[in-house]
Amino acid sequence: MKNIIKLLSLILVFATFSCEYEEYDVPDIELTSVYTISETNNETMDQINIYRETALLTVWNDKFISSYETNNYSDTSDETTYMVSFTATESVTVTDAEGNESMGTKTYDYVISADKVTGVTSVEILVTQPDASTSTISVSGTLTETEVYN
Repeated sequence: MKNIIKLLSLILVFATFSCEYEEYDVPDIELTSVYTISETNNETMDQINIYRETALLTVWNDKFISSYETNNYSDTSDETTYMVSFTATESVTVTDAEGNESMGTKTYDYVISADKVTGVTSVEILVTQPDASTSTISVSGTLTETEVYN
């Protein structure tokens, strides 16, 4: 019986020391600066994150997050007012009258103005559909400067 216990102990020791430590890649995650618009008056936009150094926009609602590539980013903020504008794009499927599907681009032209002291924000979004029809969305909320992990 003692021999069996010694044998099992010896097997356990060899099994433990024979394992090799694996190094894992460290993820490339860094804090990045964003403008966050929260407390919005829009049911489909609970929170909007505008990435200041990356061409990215994220829009949160209570169940989903949507992300968009941005371009034409302009930040002309001064000491008292945030002034930011950019265009976000989305690829959408377009169906013609005959039922043929193709890819089109939907654009969102954002113009954001906010008071730096209170954070009270006005957002105007001009939405241009692939067929060139347009509509406007107005959103108000509170803008803050934050950092998030990218």
